[in-house]
Amino acid sequence: MIKKNTFWIGILALGFLSGCAQMSPLARNHSNEIRNVELGSIDSNDHRAVAKHYEDVAKEMKAKLEVQQELLQKYEGHTYYYGRKGQDLEAHTLANIRHLENSIKENMNEAAIHKRMAQDQQKRDLSLLTE
Repeated sequence: MIKKNTFWIGILALGFLSGCAQMSPLARNHSNEIRNVELGSIDSNDHRAVAKHYEDVAKEMKAKLEVQQELLQKYEGHTYYYGRKGQDLEAHTLANIRHLENSIKENMNEAAIHKRMAQDQQKRDLSLLTE
């Protein structure tokens, strides 16, 4: 009897804990880890390569943004298909669009910074050669 109660308490606890787990539809953590590994494989002094990396990430995000914008148009154009769930889908898609737009801006800003750093580095290298 005690073993049976302990078993059921364990199952309930596991159920409650799994219900509290965070689920991310964009898998941000996993994709960020992959991007960090890719960035880690680039020499930190090669600012052109780092800038290209950030531009490539921004291009990937632009493609995802286009998909989300198409979904939003679909939800807005056919609200009667989705009922109440459509409002949730629309709000979630808008949040994804805002997140992607902010991420694209951040990546493009990082790319611009590294391009400037690469230009400064090239100027310094040229000035060292002319001396």
